[in-house]
Amino acid sequence: MTNRFADTVSSPRTGAVESAARQRRIGRAVLLAALSALFACGLLGMVAVAGLAGAQAGQREAAVRATATVAASLLDRFQKANDLMREGKYALAEANYAYILQYQPENYGVRHLIATAIAAQTPTPLPPTPTPTPFIVDKRLIFQDLVAAGEARDWDSVIRLADQLIALDSGFEAATVGDLRYRALVERGLRRLRAGQIEAGLYDLDRAAAIRPLSDRVEGERRLAAAYQSAIYYFGADWEKSITQLERLYQSAPGYRDVGAKLLEAYLRAGDAYAGAGDWCAAAKKYERAAQFNQNPSLAEKQRDADARCLTASIGNGGANAGAATAIPNTAGITGRLFYSQFDPATSQYRYNVYDGAAAQAYQIGTGPQPSYRASISPDRARMVYSIYQDGWKVVVSPTDGSGTPTILTSGSYPAWGPNGLIAYQACTDQCGIHVINPDQPSDVRRLTTSSSDINMQWSPSGDKLIYMSNFPGSWEIFTVSLSGVFQQLTGFGANSGAPTFSPDGTRIAFISNRDGGNWAIWIMNADGSNLVKLIELGSQHPYWQVEQLLWLR
Repeated sequence: MTNRFADTVSSPRTGAVESAARQRRIGRAVLLAALSALFACGLLGMVAVAGLAGAQAGQREAAVRATATVAASLLDRFQKANDLMREGKYALAEANYAYILQYQPENYGVRHLIATAIAAQTPTPLPPTPTPTPFIVDKRLIFQDLVAAGEARDWDSVIRLADQLIALDSGFEAATVGDLRYRALVERGLRRLRAGQIEAGLYDLDRAAAIRPLSDRVEGERRLAAAYQSAIYYFGADWEKSITQLERLYQSAPGYRDVGAKLLEAYLRAGDAYAGAGDWCAAAKKYERAAQFNQNPSLAEKQRDADARCLTASIGNGGANAGAATAIPNTAGITGRLFYSQFDPATSQYRYNVYDGAAAQAYQIGTGPQPSYRASISPDRARMVYSIYQDGWKVVVSPTDGSGTPTILTSGSYPAWGPNGLIAYQACTDQCGIHVINPDQPSDVRRLTTSSSDINMQWSPSGDKLIYMSNFPGSWEIFTVSLSGVFQQLTGFGANSGAPTFSPDGTRIAFISNRDGGNWAIWIMNADGSNLVKLIELGSQHPYWQVEQLLWLR
């Protein structure tokens, strides 16, 4: 059988020992050179001192000769000890250095050399022998390992061994190798996708698809991941492209990963970008779509503000979305601007419009469903009220800046915050009807009307009464009710009327009705119901009139 492992050029352990020994030899050589120089200087000093003493006292000549002889002997011993150190005879070198210390006990250079010789006699532990990485060249053994890795579902090893075997011999057990490699790439690719490693997962699945087509299930997951990756590629760089691709993914798989959260963020960030550029109509559309994902109070305030700015800006400067002006006689003699919507049967869409009383002209400012201002702002603009469905409709109060936690005030719907600080809402807890509540004293609640159909209310500018619509008489009519509970029916046409709103000064009321032969129109009347005048024709179709609101600004 062929040797399973390639030959090794040199033993790692031998190399490590040689390297360690080489480092020790270099260190000793440097130390020996330095200390030898110091020792030689010491010996020359001994001779010089001996010579000076002999010159001063001849009788001591014999002593001088003896001292010079000792110095020469010590130098000889020193050189011999150094030679022994180089030869690795550390015990003999230590003995010769010790002899020198008998004559020079303060020679610290020699003391260091003795310490070095002693240390050299202590064996240094060898580093652990590294386990060599085997390189298998036997195809049969590789194949056996490949099959075992497949049974263990070790997909990383399956892919590595299959690639190695194919590189050695692409025809060896080709069917089995291909099957195992395909399965491993698919399994690892799906695992990576689900762990959020989108790019790596797609790479594995693309490699698998090169072997054979992916199953419908796997191909479906691959396409979702590819679409998600493409959308994220544009995320933060091009909001419109990112939104387009996220919308496609959301429509096909709304539960895929965090596509809903990403889409919400994309719409919010796009809305903020448009708002920052002063394109309020585009910002309003983005906020409107974002609100379908999250009923965040801060978002509701952004949407309301963008809607109002869009309407105002479109009239003030012609607006990017403004259509051509249409002359409409101001038959009711109104002042200010009246915002309304009109259904277009040809396109099945609503058009946003604003009527300028002073110019007696209407302008189209956008298309889409008529905006309904369900979030109402407190008089100091610090809080807002809106309704959510949570085991029934609930009235929720929240800071407009989103800094606090929304709190459920009471059960109910259609909340409207009045200029007097009270909140009006429709509820059917104990008894149905319009109620008013003090948000700072929730126990202070009064019921003003008695029907569950009393809806879509708005406060008068003075805050002393509410206007609303109800089908209590059998058809939808317009009513007012005071805070003392006195109500008045203002219309009685036997047709449908709704979306009532007060003029900015509280003296007039605008509403929509189909009282004129079934055709819809905007009508104006005095606050007491007198002096009824038709202002704007809306056509024969108005599908969502019951949830529509008019907005009358100065």
